[in-house]
Amino acid sequence: MEELAFNPYLAFGWCVLAGFIMSMGGGGGGILAGIGHISILGIGDPNMIKAVNQILEIASRIVSVPFYHKQKRIVWPLAVCYAIGAPAGAILGSWLSRHYLTDMSVYKPVFGALVVIVAIRVMYEAWSRTHRNQQAENALAASEEARRQYNVARAQQKKGLETSETHTGPKTAFKTLYKIRILFGGHEFDFNPIHVACGAFCISFVSSIVGVGGGFMTAPMLASLFLFPMYLVTGTALIAVVLPVAASVITYIALHVQMDWWLVGIEAAGIMAGSFLGPALNRYMNERLLKLYVAIVLLAIGIYYLF
Repeated sequence: MEELAFNPYLAFGWCVLAGFIMSMGGGGGGILAGIGHISILGIGDPNMIKAVNQILEIASRIVSVPFYHKQKRIVWPLAVCYAIGAPAGAILGSWLSRHYLTDMSVYKPVFGALVVIVAIRVMYEAWSRTHRNQQAENALAASEEARRQYNVARAQQKKGLETSETHTGPKTAFKTLYKIRILFGGHEFDFNPIHVACGAFCISFVSSIVGVGGGFMTAPMLASLFLFPMYLVTGTALIAVVLPVAASVITYIALHVQMDWWLVGIEAAGIMAGSFLGPALNRYMNERLLKLYVAIVLLAIGIYYLF
């Protein structure tokens, strides 16, 4: 085997942590992978960092999405609407970034500034109650009820008892061009497919410029703008970004970005190992704690790269 230009044990270990955070669904894992590439492994090519970050995002989804699907925590109509609008933004953002964001001294503060803005917004939502309307309260109640039913069923199964409650996933009540209604936890949640697709275009455009999956913007959008339960947002955000991330990676490769495939292979193994843990632990976290976790991780990382 040829001599590696990086420490494989360090790359693998760091990616176990990044994979765990990626699979939690709130965002921040791709950013952690980027920090590892820049500050721990010392990779100096921003374009390769962007492409490898996003390949690792895909590797994490291979492991984590089946867990969330089994737990009935994915709103598929919402994910499909996101996937319709996202690829065009990802391709455009990757093309612009490949040509105009190639200097590390420019890339790092752009990366940091974006993350700080998102972190402040998420932290505000975690602590403030002034932004909550009735649908936000319904989302919180639905999340707590779903967790309760799931935990009761698991406890009964462990004791060998027949489950008295069945946890049901989200169901589509009706679909039109301008409104889709989802039933979950005894509550109704409506969204406009066109608005979701437009939001997905913007998020994918920005995330592909900095070379991350976009979960750190997708999860807040679904939870705060469309007011879906965080219990469903985590899994839905993970699957929603797969197509735009794949489109961004293909664009970078088509534009002849240099890739270290040994690095990709070792880090992907670490990402997949860490991604087994996130879905198992995520369901035990409440709404506020999950948002705080996302905000703290993002704020620390953003400040690090700004200053």
